[in-house]
Amino acid sequence: MTSFPLQVERQSITILISIITSLQHGWGKMLYMDDQIDDYLDRLATTLQSLLKKQLTGVYLSGSLVMDDWIPTNSDVDVMCIVDRPLKDSVKLKLVDQLAEERLDPPGSGLELVFVLEDEVIKPHSLPSYEYVLTFQQNIGVKVKEEGMDEGLLMDFTICYQSGKTLIGKPIEEVFGVVPKPWLNEAMKGSLRWHKAHVFHPFYDPYGHEAVLNACRTWCFKENGRMTSKTKGALWAVSRWSDSDVVSHALSIREGSRTDRLDEERVHAILDHVMMMQSTKLKAFI
Repeated sequence: MTSFPLQVERQSITILISIITSLQHGWGKMLYMDDQIDDYLDRLATTLQSLLKKQLTGVYLSGSLVMDDWIPTNSDVDVMCIVDRPLKDSVKLKLVDQLAEERLDPPGSGLELVFVLEDEVIKPHSLPSYEYVLTFQQNIGVKVKEEGMDEGLLMDFTICYQSGKTLIGKPIEEVFGVVPKPWLNEAMKGSLRWHKAHVFHPFYDPYGHEAVLNACRTWCFKENGRMTSKTKGALWAVSRWSDSDVVSHALSIREGSRTDRLDEERVHAILDHVMMMQSTKLKAFI
């Protein structure tokens, strides 16, 4: 039997205890092994817990960071904050003030922080609502949206359900319910309708690449029945779309190697194609 020095054994036990403690608290500081991202998420979760206290159900990481599609120059940090009752106006003001502080400047291109009531995610319905949305973009500052309905939340719920990470609070499986796939399909079609009406939107899609990437992701979902990242959806679609160059161009913009706009007619062509497609592998639930 191999024996180890007592000091090594103690170090191993210390590391093991640290890992267990981190898991018990939901996240710890071991999510990405990237100091900037990990420290930011830790500060954000701690700030939200301090402000919301017992009202907080949990804070959950979503988006490109959990789907292995993070690009520091172009990706934002997507976080869902689930609460058990509506936010007071005084708390909303404090949230804006806290996010405006330099110590909470997000990595990447910014932060989208969506507050949703617990009842909306435990048993989702076809048109869910958000309680409050804070968007922080570098060199722009904080933008807010008050309570409203958005079927696009079903995509966020699904990403959290499939791939999300608990930063603090209850485990994901205790909070996020299953979204029926037909509802999710309609939500993704709604996103494409928005893109058709807002090609080259100056804030959300100035180059038109987001429209193409979302079309590819929706197409992949219709064929395979599972949400993917934008990049994986585009890589899946590039060999299937007759105009593969427009998909490659969109990927290049996302990766930061090109900054020239896509051709509007070609953007509309792939949007129209995907929107007219029938879903082939959509069972009732995820």
